Amino acid sequence: MALAGCGVYSFTGGGGLPGHVDSIAILPFENQTTQFTLTQELTQKLTDVLPGRLGVRLADERSADAVVRGQITRYNESAVNYQPDPGGPVVFQRRVDISVSVEIFDTTEEQVLWSSASLTASGEYLPDSQTEEVGRQLAIDNLINAIIDGAQSQW
Repeated sequence: MALAGCGVYSFTGGGGLPGHVDSIAILPFENQTTQFTLTQELTQKLTDVLPGRLGVRLADERSADAVVRGQITRYNESAVNYQPDPGGPVVFQRRVDISVSVEIFDTTEEQVLWSSASLTASGEYLPDSQTEEVGRQLAIDNLINAIIDGAQSQW
């Protein structure tokens, strides 16, 4: 698993969010890649996981105490373990990398609670027995964990 990112962190409440943040809205991420279903996949997974892990309830954008929004900026699938062969390289392992910019915005205080301009996560898979979808889902899971870790950081 590879994660990289930079961000601004400032929280005071339990679960990483300020005490007044009881609800969160998750907006579909703008997708700048050619992987058209990625927005729906990422949004659904964030919706399923984020509220419970942060100890808040899901709400619509107008009534939420905080909003998660971002952009999917890169999707790359590549061979990471292969052997040259006269008939063409033999690939043993492949990796999906997904990069996003993301922020969690406090709508009550009107300030960014946490953001990362370039957060990248990876998912590796074995092409002999698994599909790119496996790597993609692992990368999405790792992205969500990185977003949660960022939101829960006390810096």
